[in-house]
Amino acid sequence: MNALTLPSFIVYFLTNTLSLLGTWVQKVGLGWLAWQITESTFWTSVVSLLLMAPVGLLGPFIAVFAEQWNSRYAMLATKIMMVIVSGVIFIIQLLEFHNLFTLVACSTVLGLLSAFHHPIRLVFISLVVPRTYLASAVGLNSVSWNLSRIIGPGLAGLTIHLMGLSETFLIATLFYLPLIVSLYFLTLQPRTGGTTEPASFLKRMIDGGAVALRTPIIFSTLCLVALNSFFVRGVLEIQPAIVGQIMGGDSGVLAIVTAAAGFGSLLASGLIGLGKLDKSQIQKALWPMAMLGILTTALLNISTVLAPVVLIFITTGFTATIVGIGAQTLIQLEVQESFRARVMTWWSTISFGSLVCGGTAVGYLGDLVGIDNAIWYMMLFGGVAGLLIYPSVRKLINPLHR
Repeated sequence: MNALTLPSFIVYFLTNTLSLLGTWVQKVGLGWLAWQITESTFWTSVVSLLLMAPVGLLGPFIAVFAEQWNSRYAMLATKIMMVIVSGVIFIIQLLEFHNLFTLVACSTVLGLLSAFHHPIRLVFISLVVPRTYLASAVGLNSVSWNLSRIIGPGLAGLTIHLMGLSETFLIATLFYLPLIVSLYFLTLQPRTGGTTEPASFLKRMIDGGAVALRTPIIFSTLCLVALNSFFVRGVLEIQPAIVGQIMGGDSGVLAIVTAAAGFGSLLASGLIGLGKLDKSQIQKALWPMAMLGILTTALLNISTVLAPVVLIFITTGFTATIVGIGAQTLIQLEVQESFRARVMTWWSTISFGSLVCGGTAVGYLGDLVGIDNAIWYMMLFGGVAGLLIYPSVRKLINPLHR
């Protein structure tokens, strides 16, 4: 069922895409400003990391409360506060008062707001569309993310070059506003299932983890998300090192391979979002796609020519998104409403956490043995890990094994 046939989802899709564009424009602007102020790769990385780290660290705790909140008001509250912080970033830059302290402080606040916003967003998509359209809506949400990931950095670079950082931060702030307006008027589906169970914070969090562990399809998909994020998405996050060390390329080459990975991700998002893959097809595809991603990534060890590397990144972007968004879709369809935020936040925590750990591991090995050899060793280990977990995930591939 194509969610783009629903007027309410079309409004949400378009305004959310603009909001995500604002997020990417702001992220690139903050990173560039951090580099201009400090000329330090460490502090530039810190400013960028603070925008994401709280999502993975705090998500499971915040999700316990998020299920009991009014999703519309919670979305509005977090987005309005993000606009306020974005406006502050713009004003400080307009007055030329930014320094390392203001950048760290603003990134920390935005990261904390994102940590609150993320579990709310995962619940909210199930309220925008009827359940029969949920798989399409989740996939199209991924299309929004990948479109913004491709267009946002380019737009930020263009506005920084032509207009300056103040105007760039203003544009990012304005991009948030249409979503805030639409949230007031969207017709939402009624929530089903209890959201006010009388239990302690600790028990509710443990219960959410127990559902994830004890439901075979959810546990299997989370295992594949960890495998995919650690080995494949972890490598995608260190593309600058790959371009510099393996290919000896410049920023132009980096732009090409980054766009290639984004294009592959967009193709995968479109397949799921436009309903080209149903639930059973997604189930059967996850493990083969995870293994194909590992195998294709290993080929980076033997190729330094741009065209083959572009094809490799298109493939890995495609497989990584099929596994990541396909897993999110399956969990969204499987989980009960009363556990949705608590279970879905484990998907995001495992995804973000494994990505950071995998990227760090391959980067550390790269300093020891070279990035090309590090990728080869990591993918060899990943292939073995994929074969070892196959008995656990075959129930996902073939429901008759349940």
